[in-house]
Amino acid sequence: DPRVPLGLEHRLSPPGFPDTVRPMRTRRRTALALLVIVSLIVAAVAALPSGAATPGPGSFKIRTRIAKLQMDVAGYVEAKELHDTTSDCYPGERWIQTHEYAFETGDYVNVSVKNVSAPGLDSVVTSRLSKAVGSAKVTAGISGYRSTNYCKDAPKKLEGPPACKTNAGKLRVGLTPGAVPEEVDGLASLQGRPLNVAISRQGGGQHAPTCLGAAADSFSSKLDMSVALLTTSLAPGPSVSLPAKLDAIDIFSLRRKARVKRVIVASGPCSKVNYTVQAPPGSSPPGPTLNADGDCFIRAKIVVTIRARG
Repeated sequence: DPRVPLGLEHRLSPPGFPDTVRPMRTRRRTALALLVIVSLIVAAVAALPSGAATPGPGSFKIRTRIAKLQMDVAGYVEAKELHDTTSDCYPGERWIQTHEYAFETGDYVNVSVKNVSAPGLDSVVTSRLSKAVGSAKVTAGISGYRSTNYCKDAPKKLEGPPACKTNAGKLRVGLTPGAVPEEVDGLASLQGRPLNVAISRQGGGQHAPTCLGAAADSFSSKLDMSVALLTTSLAPGPSVSLPAKLDAIDIFSLRRKARVKRVIVASGPCSKVNYTVQAPPGSSPPGPTLNADGDCFIRAKIVVTIRARG
């Protein structure tokens, strides 16, 4: 065709093929793209939680709430461990190693809890620890040392008790999410997300390698202790995270100037510590029972006061 510029006829369609081939290929690609989009939508709907409504326009509106709070925390965690290799004749040593972790904010300190929610999805609760305030001090020492080195043969040279030192730093506190409440008959719990009282030491260094502190291995409690932590702060960083019968609903409905007060009391062998949350002033945890080499006893009392801030 003299009206078609030289060479353009080859770009309109390959030799031997009609010009209708290109439009047909375009239609096929469009249909394929639509099929892929529909498949993705079907997969997204299938991934929704059971019983969730089919998403529509505006269904996934994300809602963010922030509870602005203040916390006042004071308490201690004490651990005692018995070392005893004494006997009537065999050279041995006995001592009690003690770590006392005492902490206080000194006054109220600002904290906040954020709740992010969307229809059909579990809420996400996050919280940052407060700035470093007050004091967090670990005092470690050895008491009741004695040895049995009375054999007729030449006395054996004993190593003596380990060296301990004091670790002192600042305190950071906050409210961190606890375990997600279990569903009842396939339905989400009516309770809000539980919150743990979190305590962290900043600065002060680690325990001496020869005089390490202790931690609770497990708990005996009616509360969910699956993410609980109770230690004598072996090193700077998180040291305590304990439930206090608080949940997100309590915190976000807290009115200005209202106060929530909890007393945490724990005591028992490090292998299984009895744990309760009491009303003020709370009871005093009993003293340790140490009978055999390797016995470890931990006790704690922590007073927490929370109030809303403007």
